[in-house]
Amino acid sequence: MVIRLNRLYKTFYQIFYQNDKIYILIYIFDNMLDTKDWKILYELDTNARQSYSEIGKKVGLSKEVVNYRIKKLLEEDVIKGFYTVIDASKLGYINGRFFLKFQNESPKKEEEIINYFIKNKKFWWIDSIDGFRDLGVACWVKNTKEFYEEKESFLLKYKKYIEEINEAIYYKFNILTRDYLIKKQLRTNKPVLLCYSNYEEIDKIDKKILLEIADNARQEIVSIASKLNSTPTIINYRIKKMQKSGVIKGYKAMINLSKIGYYWYKIEFELSDLSFKEKLLNYCKAHPNIIYTYETIGGVDLEIELEVKSYEEFRKTLDEIKSKFYQGIKSYKHLLWYKERKIRFISEDLLG
Repeated sequence: MVIRLNRLYKTFYQIFYQNDKIYILIYIFDNMLDTKDWKILYELDTNARQSYSEIGKKVGLSKEVVNYRIKKLLEEDVIKGFYTVIDASKLGYINGRFFLKFQNESPKKEEEIINYFIKNKKFWWIDSIDGFRDLGVACWVKNTKEFYEEKESFLLKYKKYIEEINEAIYYKFNILTRDYLIKKQLRTNKPVLLCYSNYEEIDKIDKKILLEIADNARQEIVSIASKLNSTPTIINYRIKKMQKSGVIKGYKAMINLSKIGYYWYKIEFELSDLSFKEKLLNYCKAHPNIIYTYETIGGVDLEIELEVKSYEEFRKTLDEIKSKFYQGIKSYKHLLWYKERKIRFISEDLLG
């Protein structure tokens, strides 16, 4: 007898009798997402607010089937949620980050430190690291004074547990589509640029809308209107206005990389010739597995992040970069992000 147990991980078991004993053989096969699932993930990564009908037309399925498949992807934790990409620099914020290396800390103390940042409303991103650092965190603050005060407040409480702290302010932050999901060899979508914008005035209602959709990008207009005591027409108009002005840069699915068999690597480059930076950025914009590029004040010359199936695939990309741009690269370091703990592209204290 053979029975299928799970859609995501194809698992069979076989029961048979031999010499008056019962034997159970279990067969487990890797990720069983089919071509349609991968296409749905790609569409949600490109624009998570698309309707089921819009996605269905692009992937060749009915809206009912798309709805069912997305629910299954959520149930199976392939998708952990949907978030809105908000450029808070348009609202007068700067984006600062800390990289931490722990010392003399127990696992319990490490979790305490991580929860300190998770609970802090200014910190929008927290991620654990496997490598020469242990934790990365980022915050939206109004100015460098506020950024410094966040660092001081943290160190007053936890300095004896920190071996090293590395801080920087993002100057340019590019987000690229996950074209590898559909095995697209060369990216044609333009990157989304954050932290490099002029101030845009929005009112209290707009801010409330942003807080509503920040980590619930597929929330329906009717639901938002009900919560804010407004009308769907007004909410829809305001969202479109913020999209046009660049306050809202897009909507994405939070994909659980471990569930689809991918790893998230970061490479930090120090360049010997800064004229190579633009060449390297153009390479990144075309590469389907490179998802983020960063330029910072206080950090290295260029940081890139990519998602790949294995360390071997990561090394292949790194070796290709070294081969193409060795004349401009002075040194590099790399690390592995292994657990994303918070992502919300806005400060939770937006309303003051």
